[in-house]
Amino acid sequence: MSVEFRVLGPLEVLLDGEPVTVPAGRGRVLLATLLLRPNQFVSVDELVDRLWDGDPPTVDRAHKTLQTTVLRLRQALGAANCVRTTPGGYLSEVRQDELDLLRFRALVKAGDFASAAELWRGPALANVASDALHRDDVPRLEAERLDALERRIDADLERGRASGIVAELIELTQQHPLRERFWAQRMSALSRSGRQAEAFESYREITTLLADELGVDPSAELRELHLALLNGETDSPQRKALCQLPPDTAGFVGRADLLRKVEERLTAPGVPVVVLSGAPGVGKSAFTIKAAHRLRDRFPDGQLFARLNGAGGDPREPVEVLAELLVALDVHASAVPDGLEARSAAFRAQLADRRMLVVLDDAAGSDQVRPLLPGTAGCAVLISSRHQLVQVDGAQSLRVPPLGVDDGIALLSNVLGAQRAGTDKAAVAEIVGACGGLPLALRVAGARLAARESLPLRSLARRLSDERHRLDELTMGDLEVRATFGPSYEALPPDAATAFRRLGLLGATDVASWTVGVLAGGDGERLVERLVEANLLDEVGLDATGEPRYRLHDLLAVYAAELVRAEDEQVVAAAMRAYVDLLLTIVDVAVEDWTGGDELPMRPIVPSTALDRAEIERLAANGEGFLVSEMVNIERAITYCLRENWVQDAANLVDRAFLFLDVYYSHDRVLQLRELLKEAAFSDGEELIAWRSQLDLVAPRITRGVTEEQLAELSRCADAFEAMDAQAELAASLGSLTYYTMVLTGQPQVALAERAVAAGRASGVRNLRTSTLRELGTMLATEGRYAESMRVMDEALAITRDANGPLNEVALLLSRIASSALTHADLDRARSASREALNLTTKLDDTRGIAYCTTLVAQVDLALGDAGLALTGAEKALSSFEGLGELRGAVRAVAVVVEATLALGLHAKAIDVATAALENYVGAGDSDAEERLRAALAEARRKA
Repeated sequence: MSVEFRVLGPLEVLLDGEPVTVPAGRGRVLLATLLLRPNQFVSVDELVDRLWDGDPPTVDRAHKTLQTTVLRLRQALGAANCVRTTPGGYLSEVRQDELDLLRFRALVKAGDFASAAELWRGPALANVASDALHRDDVPRLEAERLDALERRIDADLERGRASGIVAELIELTQQHPLRERFWAQRMSALSRSGRQAEAFESYREITTLLADELGVDPSAELRELHLALLNGETDSPQRKALCQLPPDTAGFVGRADLLRKVEERLTAPGVPVVVLSGAPGVGKSAFTIKAAHRLRDRFPDGQLFARLNGAGGDPREPVEVLAELLVALDVHASAVPDGLEARSAAFRAQLADRRMLVVLDDAAGSDQVRPLLPGTAGCAVLISSRHQLVQVDGAQSLRVPPLGVDDGIALLSNVLGAQRAGTDKAAVAEIVGACGGLPLALRVAGARLAARESLPLRSLARRLSDERHRLDELTMGDLEVRATFGPSYEALPPDAATAFRRLGLLGATDVASWTVGVLAGGDGERLVERLVEANLLDEVGLDATGEPRYRLHDLLAVYAAELVRAEDEQVVAAAMRAYVDLLLTIVDVAVEDWTGGDELPMRPIVPSTALDRAEIERLAANGEGFLVSEMVNIERAITYCLRENWVQDAANLVDRAFLFLDVYYSHDRVLQLRELLKEAAFSDGEELIAWRSQLDLVAPRITRGVTEEQLAELSRCADAFEAMDAQAELAASLGSLTYYTMVLTGQPQVALAERAVAAGRASGVRNLRTSTLRELGTMLATEGRYAESMRVMDEALAITRDANGPLNEVALLLSRIASSALTHADLDRARSASREALNLTTKLDDTRGIAYCTTLVAQVDLALGDAGLALTGAEKALSSFEGLGELRGAVRAVAVVVEATLALGLHAKAIDVATAALENYVGAGDSDAEERLRAALAEARRKA
């Protein structure tokens, strides 16, 4: 089976040489649009725009109609179907031998212009009714055809076939009267055919035509050819290449991949337009000049260059720039037409026969650029701008990013000299980091150091580490980083400028659009779009919830922080208050189903109204993903609240966020934040918050080992809560004191547990009632009162399950039941309870809980006689505990490892593991596990 698609003429599809009927109307528009971008993704939105010529109905109706059109087209094509569905759009999947457009471009690239031109069967897509297609796409195809035709005629002239192409050239100049290259070829062909008079008449004809239509003189090529013919020469004079590019960028480093992308895009068919955008000071102009020099050989007729002064307050008018470019193209100043449209048309006419690169540096906007674009294939345009210029039709945008660390070090070393840079490599790396890889900042820093050879690199690195004065340090003569940021900020509309400043409150951190919106009091999505388009805010991808994230460059964050410090303090405080309230509300919704177990009840909050409730619930739907994505901002919000003495807000954020994030922050950072909260609460007279914070401080410390000091802290907390009649907090503190006193001493604490149960009942909080019953049951079992213990445990389990309590609470109860049952040789119940607990913690993805339950299951497996299975589980749990830095869990797991190893008869290994464990886990504070280790070690030594 052979399939052929044809777009170089009327749209046709052939299957085994026989025509396939393509549905008229939208079916043809759809197929043509896809074939013009062979094997490339075309979005649903673009296809909808094409099918309705820019005026679609409602979104739902348009998308449904598009799906129907695709279905009917596929049915019509049958075995010739090439339409493939991709996420968010469609593409045509075709090989080079199946599409005439691909064959045409391959032949042009190979230099076989005659064969390429023969593929054309008439006007492209003449039987496809679409204004958008014939306005946007067909002219580019026609430009490619004419360029190939010109090159074929050049080849014919070189081969001495002048007389045979005169008639064709007369027809071409009639069809394209302003295409000067055809006129030059016509004059050459006539002259070489011995028809000099007609050649001179052709020159007079085009001269009059250009004067009447455009008010310009013929191009330099035509004038030089005319002069050559007057001198009796028949060959066209060699066209002199024009190069206006500034000197190639000295000391350029890195960005090889970006250079390759620019080269690929600018050498594509048609009139490619590439826009290089990026943050102020990122080196757009330097990169643009470097790329243009790299591409000189691809554009043999020359390179035009114009600075458009877009970053300043007075960007150049395109009519002025066009006059400059026309003069550069040998149009006499007196022949430059008046008016923007006339000059733009004259510029396109001058470039029509040439392969030239037009470089437009520092463009202000799309309106400034459009009149400066060529109209015919063979030319290309490279633009640098602080804006993305998405409104320029057909433009491809590439972002110039900051330099990576290695390239930044290379650039700074180029300025300093390798020898001096090598004297303190650490300081060089710190300077590069402080400059955020921004070439302008690196050059300023390098210039300062170069001007003072005795200044230690460490000195400047230290000064740059102070963010509040960093921009003051990045100044040298007329080079100033702050000054280059100013124009971009000042060009923002007021609401976007407010958003930019307010982001300075958060620093260089990833944020979602809702954060921008609440800080600025506006539409976050719209504000983000404006800042991204101005290259003052970078897109950094999607977070764990699928929400787009954005970030200020480090130095732009410093600049924004300077600006926001100049704002009214009360206005800024109100913005931060709104942000903290909304952040707390989303966190509250994210964790509302996680409370239970031993956690104290959350203090109620007043929900934020900055977003609709439905939007808040959408953001919080993936609770864990939201907390992980916002963990840096949550931490900064907590520290901000403490600094501003918003103690209750800080406590509410800590209580909720740390239900999950405590395992993501470092152990020391968790303790530090809780300590800061405790101190602020005591200072502000918030006694209950202060003592709750003190209770929370014991929990992470006790994971590293139970000590007498920690038990004393728990006792102090219990006394404080009892004095305040805070029954819930009293129940929690007494429950912890009960359990950990038994862990450290090995002695059951029934009286303490009974006090905890009484407080739990008095608190009216269900999970505290069940958690204190759990501790009482554990104490009774340890005291040998197993039957009583199980009755209490079953009561707690029934209360939890009847109330549909959280799974982590059920898992904790089951693990205690299993542990008590194991101690009293009730192995059936120990096995079922321990495995159910493990299943629940696995379902919750609770790393710490999984490790404890895995250890318990291993103990049960060992008691059931499966030492190999027990050893595998205990080693897995030990690895998890070591990763968490949890000594108390690690000593429990290693005790099972030693016992299982001993049961397998590996006495020497058991001795080694037990000896190392008793040394490594000293002070873990689990007397039972330590006693089991000693007993196993003694037995292993007896049997060795």
